Amino acid sequence: KGLVQKPYNLPDGSMLRLTTARYYTPSGRCIQKPYEEGKEAYYKDLSERFKHGEHLNADSIKLPDSLKYQTLVNKRTVYGGGGIMPDIFVPVDTSFTSEFYTKIQSKGLQSQFVLTYLEKHREELKKLYTDAKSFRDKFVVTNEIFDEFLTYAEKENIKAEEEHLKRSRKVIEMQIKALIGRNLFNESLSAQIFNDNNEAYLKALEVLQDKTFEKMKIKSDGKYK
Repeated sequence: KGLVQKPYNLPDGSMLRLTTARYYTPSGRCIQKPYEEGKEAYYKDLSERFKHGEHLNADSIKLPDSLKYQTLVNKRTVYGGGGIMPDIFVPVDTSFTSEFYTKIQSKGLQSQFVLTYLEKHREELKKLYTDAKSFRDKFVVTNEIFDEFLTYAEKENIKAEEEHLKRSRKVIEMQIKALIGRNLFNESLSAQIFNDNNEAYLKALEVLQDKTFEKMKIKSDGKYK
């Protein structure tokens, strides 16, 4: 992260300097998303990319030649300006989405339910799972717990159709487990549970183990290329 001072002339003739952040790679290349099109465009960029399919298909990502950059040592062509175009593209998984899932997400019902559930079962769970590892390995969101959640959602006027549950149940159960784990133990445990189903994270582990980056000559001897 670098710092840039931008001068602004005030109505009384004095000058104000604001310090803003810029993001740089280790080689010194700025990859900051541009501000030139205004604040609204800056903050809508992510949703616009999703709308255009850039999170689902690498072919949907159109990059102008002006964003091309050659790495300093291996002269690989990379792209920047609003982040870095990844060498390995992992599409966002939307297969679990449903109308029911969208509604409970918008209201944060998973978090609310977990707090209510732990009011009744915290001590019981602490006796069953004495550390984070035992919870991660052994705790399961049972049919009984999931039915409690559905009842909780119905009290908020959100009812799940069978088709919704076929698509979304697995990810909802994972979220409930992660949130219970976070409340019983720590944030690290919830991240571990989420990452067990995080395709980008699992792909990263795979390519680190099969030495993909070494074959691509992206990094060696701890030095960025």
